[in-house]
Order: sequence, then structure tokens, then C-alpha cells
Amino acid sequence: MKTIHLIFVLLSTFGAHVYAQQKPFMDYVLSWDGDTSTLEVELTYSASQKDSTVFVFGDPSFGGQNDIFTVIKNIRVTEPEEVKIDSATRQITVHHNGTKKHQIRYEIDGSFNENQPTVISQTELFRPVISKGFLTLVNKQFTLEITDESNPLVSFVWRDHPKNFNYFNSVVPSQTDPLEKLAADYNQVSEKVYFVMGDNIDVREYKVIGVPYYSVTTKEDKYGNDLQGSLKPFFESYFPSIHRFWNDTDFPFYFLAVSALQNNQNEIGAGGFGIRNGFVMKLGRAFGTWEKYVTAHETAHTWIGIKMMLGKGSFDHQWFGEGFNDYTTLINLANSKIYGQGEFLHYLNEETLKKHYESEVKGAHNDAIAANYWTDYANYGKLPYRRGLIYAFYLDNQIRLASNGKFTLRNMLLDLYQYRKAKSKDEALTVDDFINAGATYIDKEELSQQVKRFMIEGLPIDFSSVKLIDAFNLEINDNIPKLNLREGTDLATIYQW
Repeated sequence: MKTIHLIFVLLSTFGAHVYAQQKPFMDYVLSWDGDTSTLEVELTYSASQKDSTVFVFGDPSFGGQNDIFTVIKNIRVTEPEEVKIDSATRQITVHHNGTKKHQIRYEIDGSFNENQPTVISQTELFRPVISKGFLTLVNKQFTLEITDESNPLVSFVWRDHPKNFNYFNSVVPSQTDPLEKLAADYNQVSEKVYFVMGDNIDVREYKVIGVPYYSVTTKEDKYGNDLQGSLKPFFESYFPSIHRFWNDTDFPFYFLAVSALQNNQNEIGAGGFGIRNGFVMKLGRAFGTWEKYVTAHETAHTWIGIKMMLGKGSFDHQWFGEGFNDYTTLINLANSKIYGQGEFLHYLNEETLKKHYESEVKGAHNDAIAANYWTDYANYGKLPYRRGLIYAFYLDNQIRLASNGKFTLRNMLLDLYQYRKAKSKDEALTVDDFINAGATYIDKEELSQQVKRFMIEGLPIDFSSVKLIDAFNLEINDNIPKLNLREGTDLATIYQW
């Protein structure tokens, strides 16, 4: 009997130790009937605090929606636990009152006001799309943020869902059964997790230089799109091109999701956002030249803007994060022949040079961009894109001329990418790193002065005194530069790797 008692004590002690060592967790169970605009969420979680757990719902910076309690509704717990809601801080506090098992249930409302301008329902990124036969969902739209920094393991599983609907998730894309549980650490979830489900969804898989790529689209829409057909050239030529540009295939997978929404009466453009290993687009018209550019630009951010950026915040040096990314986008569109000469020159001249040199804020200091970005996006929001692209084009030409065509801006960017890899995860690339990488190819002092004058102080480049490679012919009318390609020039020859 003593032996049995001793074993019981040891087992009890071991069990208590295991319980004490158990990693914090958040387990989400999702339910949707396929007909309504309501997603039911049940969250079971561990509590690192004895008396209460504080969650925060929503992120106003993601799409600008402040009144997020029009999305999350009917929040409830089981007695003796109690829930308190502070709409101003978006905090949801659960008082445990001695309970050991913790669960909170709520609903996500994906409906939209028919009387509101339809552009809001499409570009308001925070609002999920949940309608009859179609659901797109990002974790920021339905999960709760934990405030105790416990960095828990997070899981997702579907309890109820339409049996005949196609399904895609961005945690493990090859997992196509919603009844199988998905698990990810909290840091991964914070970089956004995406779900799509519906009877009008088509999911196709490609291999791009050995990397699994997924094309997730609506099958049919009122705009007459063949989205899988429109996206196919990206998987066949653009993505291989940009992988070769960066000499990088270090990806577990990548996905491109384009959903045409049916709830707007007027044709509008495309809104979207980058996500871990993918890009999500909400489309409101036929997929055309502009949508090709948006898709290419946003997916190119995998490198400039995600894998490397200058400064500790995205606003520090957007001339690089957006402008240089825009240039790599444009030349890879040319390399992959998705853009021909006409589209290439139109973007350089009409969308960039003309609009920049006509802009009233073209000479604004770099520090003014963040302060005015959201209040005057048409001017300050677009400024770093245009300013950075123009400088990237200029610098590419200078490197080519200085090396007699042996090197290009790509060589400098690859060197800068190696700088990024050599640093620790929390250590940021700096403007000095940018200058040091470029100093291999052009005079360091000259490069330093260019960055200072053109990118930081905002002085527009005077193209009247600029020499370009022979492929380009430059004319200036009313102080606005315009580029032309000399006869017989092949863009794919200029931009090859």
C-alpha cells in the first residue's frame, strides 16, 4: 500500500509539474453555415494571470476602422467568469473568479450597410468578407490579441462549415480539410493568417524554381474576369524573374489571393495587403494594367520592405522601401515581358516623372512624409514611391556607365541584401549601409551627397545635366523629363539576370 501511495504522490507531483510547465495556448474553433454573414468563434485559452486575462480586439491601423465593435458582437463567457468591455481601448477583460478552464465566445459580423458607399466595404481592410457562399478572413479580423506577452501556441480548426466549399489557409496551404487543426506560434500569427472558403473559389498550385506557389481566386464575377488566366503569367514568368533577380528561393511557400467582390454597384480599383508568404487583393473591376502593377509591386515587397528595409520603421526611408521596390517591380515586369515598351514607358513617364515634377510637394524633406502621409496621401503618400523610383533609375544608369555595363543596380542591391543577412534579426539596415554597398560601384562621397540631396532634403534630380545609357533618349518639356527608348532597344536585354 505504501508503494502504491508513493507512486500516486509521484504521479501527482509529475502532473502538477507538467501543468506548471505547460506552454500557454489559444485554441480557436470556427463555425460558418455558408449562407449568413456571421462567423461564430470559440476561444479556449490558458491564463498566465490568476485573476483576469486582458485581450485587445482589432487594429485601427489595419484599414482605418475605429468602430470595431460593429464587427465583433455577442461576447460572452461562462459563469462564474465575467467579461468587461472597454470600447475606447478595445479591451476585453475576463475576470476568472477562481476558474481553471477558460473560454470566451463571440461572433464576427461580415455584413455591410447597403446604403454606404461601396468603396468603403471593399477598401476597409479590417472588415471581413462573409456573405452567401463566400468568406475571406484574416486573423486580425477575428482573433484576440493577448496583452501579457505570453507568446502562446495558437491553433485553428473549423467545427461547422459547408461540406462542398473549397478551402485555403496560409498556415499550411497543402492542408485542404478544414476539420484538421492548424497550429502556429503567436509571432507567426501576428504576421497575419489568411483563410478563404466558398463555392466560387479556385485554388491552383504551381512550382516556381522549386517553391510551392498557390493561386487563389474567385472563379466567376460580374466584371468578366478570368483571374486564374490573368495571374498565370506571374507564376510562369514574373515570380521566376524576381527570384532570379534576388538569387533567393528561401521560401516554404508563397500564395497570391485575388477575390472579386460582388457587393459594389460601381467599378472601382483594387485594395490589398501583404501577408506572411503572400498577398491578398480585393478586386472591384476587370483585372487590367494597373492591377498587374499592384500585384507585381506588392509581391516584390517580399524583399525590399520585408526581408530588408532601411531604418527601424517603415516610414523612416520609404524612398527605399517603396521607391526602390517600385523600380525592381518595373524592371521585373519588363524582364518577364508582362510589361511591353508601351506599358514600361507609360509608368516611368506618366505615372512617375510627370506626376512627380508637377507635384507641389516634390521638394519636401523626407521627415515631412510620415507627418502628412494619411492626411494628404495623394501628395505625400505617393511622394516616396516616385522620388525613390526616379533615383533608383538614375543610380542604375550611373552604375552601368561607371562600370561600362559590367554592373547594375542589381549588384548593389544584392550586396545590400548580404549586409542584411549578416546582421542580427533586430538590427536594422542603415543609410550608411546603403552608401557602403554602393561605394563598390560609384564614388562613395558622391553617392552620400546624392542620398542627402535627393532623398533626404528632397531636391529633385535635374535631368538636363544627366547622362544615361545609350538605350534611353531623354527630352525635357516645361521642366518635366520624358524618357524614350532608342529604336531597336529591347527591354529584356537591358534588364536581364
